Amino acid sequence: MTKVGDKKAARKFCGALRRAADPKAYEGLMYQLAEKLRRLPGKVLGVYQPIASEPDPMPAVRSWLSEGMNRTLALPWCLDSSASVMVYRIWHPGEALVPDAAGIPAAAGQQVIPDILLVPCLGWSAKHFRLGYGGGYFDRYLAALAKNGIHPQVVGIAYAACKVDDALFDSLDLPMDFVITECGEME
Repeated sequence: MTKVGDKKAARKFCGALRRAADPKAYEGLMYQLAEKLRRLPGKVLGVYQPIASEPDPMPAVRSWLSEGMNRTLALPWCLDSSASVMVYRIWHPGEALVPDAAGIPAAAGQQVIPDILLVPCLGWSAKHFRLGYGGGYFDRYLAALAKNGIHPQVVGIAYAACKVDDALFDSLDLPMDFVITECGEME
């Protein structure tokens, strides 16, 4: 487990670990993710367009799409980069993407609430907290849904080496339901 005293240092350390990940770890991560997705109920899967060194989930996502009827993908759409507000919009692989308010390639489709969300993690903790880039987009999105009684299943995608201490997180950080690494589902 990574023992780094603050989030900024942990982000830097975990980012370096993620950039240095062995291609076999990525293959293992996609295998484990595909296996997890097979077991989760849901018709709308919230995915992400990988930026920087984020693992591209599409190999596992394509498998999920091919194994069920009426399955749909959705991508996050940032509405206001300064307020970290986002929604999800329907996306079909191959459709053109346009930059959202944060400059991230996103889908311009109909707004939807996913049943399952895939969330990239720089780091993760034993209590399933996520260390991201620090913008708060996912936490704010999930908190807004929870206020309306909506709770999609949240699946963090991370490398096993990027485990961090739970002490890094506070009351604004929301735990994920699952953390998937190349080693499987983390308990």
